[in-house]
Amino acid sequence: MNPLIYSLCQKPVIGVALFASTMCAFPPLFADQSLPLQQGGASVVKQLEVTVGKPYFLDIGFAFPSAASHRNDEVAGSRYDDNCARDYADIPLARREGLGRPIPIHVLVRDSGGAVTMDKVFNSLCIVASRAGAKTRTVGRIDLAAGNYTIEVDNVAAQAGLDGVKTTVSLVAGHGK
Repeated sequence: MNPLIYSLCQKPVIGVALFASTMCAFPPLFADQSLPLQQGGASVVKQLEVTVGKPYFLDIGFAFPSAASHRNDEVAGSRYDDNCARDYADIPLARREGLGRPIPIHVLVRDSGGAVTMDKVFNSLCIVASRAGAKTRTVGRIDLAAGNYTIEVDNVAAQAGLDGVKTTVSLVAGHGK
């Protein structure tokens, strides 16, 4: 997508027409890159060209090998509520059920000149989507201006309980119009 189309998609009338014609579809900057959360220190490094400056969201995808493993999962979680935005240590024990386990993910973003624009550890908690055999979590928001970047995504700590689960990361423009 280019900046002109993106700006037109934000307009009240023409935006609806463009949205209906799928011209406002915003492809991910990268999608479904393998990041095995079972391995501490696993890493994904991607070169990005950002044509439209805006907030992007780093997501973790979980693909389960069976319906039973999807249903019995205790790592990704099974729900989302107002506790998901809180620090895990501040959530009372009685309210933690279904939130999953906090997963620390380190994100390092460098611009084309090599300068660090983000160096942060996010603690992902709670799912934002679930469908047959798969769940999705948002790790965090990354604000990017138009330009070229290198992003490195690192799994800080090995996660037990993900035997047979394929885990991936994606950098998406959002979860709706």
